[in-house]
Amino acid sequence: MTDVCDLKKRIQSATNALTTGAPVLIVSGADDQEVADVLIPAALASPRWTAWAVRYTSGLLCAAMRSTRADELELPAMVRGNGSSATTPAFGIGVDAAAGVGTGISATDRSRTARVLASPQTRPVDLTRPGHILPLRTAPRGVIEHRTSAEAAVDLCEIAGLPPVALTATLLSDDGTLLQGTELAAFARVQRVPVVQLQDVVHYRLHHGDGHVGRVRQTATRIVDVPDRSMRVVDFDDELTGAHHTAFIGSTTPAAAPTVYIVFECSHRDPLVSDCECRHEFETRRAHIATEGGIIVYLRSNPRPANQYTVQGHELAQGSITSILTHLGFTTVMVSGWPGGQDPTSACALDQTPTVRNRAYKAAASL
Repeated sequence: MTDVCDLKKRIQSATNALTTGAPVLIVSGADDQEVADVLIPAALASPRWTAWAVRYTSGLLCAAMRSTRADELELPAMVRGNGSSATTPAFGIGVDAAAGVGTGISATDRSRTARVLASPQTRPVDLTRPGHILPLRTAPRGVIEHRTSAEAAVDLCEIAGLPPVALTATLLSDDGTLLQGTELAAFARVQRVPVVQLQDVVHYRLHHGDGHVGRVRQTATRIVDVPDRSMRVVDFDDELTGAHHTAFIGSTTPAAAPTVYIVFECSHRDPLVSDCECRHEFETRRAHIATEGGIIVYLRSNPRPANQYTVQGHELAQGSITSILTHLGFTTVMVSGWPGGQDPTSACALDQTPTVRNRAYKAAASL
């Protein structure tokens, strides 16, 4: 179970800090394997916070960015043939800003280079090589595709409405070892730095999208005549997976707590055709919502290969369902057929607190 309320508070606290240029800590791993990375939004990098990062970390500052953007800036992987690819993080050759810097090593110079890397107007000629900021290539779809703190840093910048480039470094204790456990918690408290778990970012992306658009986008609404009555049918595109889903809505209102039936796509791909293998299940559900009210959420197959994701299929489905329901205005529902092995029918509380970028899409199930 993910504590949704605490998760939302952590993400909101982090994005609030990022929009002011302040740092955030991203924690990955568990127990003695715990690693905390400092994240500063590259677009707002200042000498003050860059110097702070150098003081409390290894001092090796990286600029994490999507591999697609790194290609545009002609920042290939530093070493080829080592298993790195466009979908996994890889260090690039160090760079400095071509103008406005001295030696390149000072906090003032490195913050300038970070801002240049984050600018959408920057071109390869605006950078010199080698330099003092190491580009870090990350997967195009972020933590959903490759679950590391580098992807999480880029995703958080994007969720905060900032250019998706993050200045990062690993937090160390005074003796040079990784800062972990109670020492890490004390550091964050004294420094007043928000802390986000890597899994928080994964969960947020699954349910809320990337900060620009929500997890799902409504594409069409129509009325379909079926035996006994008509139903309102709403189509959605899944912005994360590329799948197309449909909600069939009976006589219910957002003020109610309706039963939601989850039906997965069969080989015929249409529950309304006469020879569809899932037609019996669909008709049973349809008859119920016609008389009792409720919703059918019909989930279609993910067109992208499963190995492109670091999450399980049921996690992707859960995010789609909650996003569809909150888009339709429902705050509390009863779910039948909830993916992931929970009880066949369970309460599913939804929350519609606004996101940083888009009020319509901040919705999460109590998973």
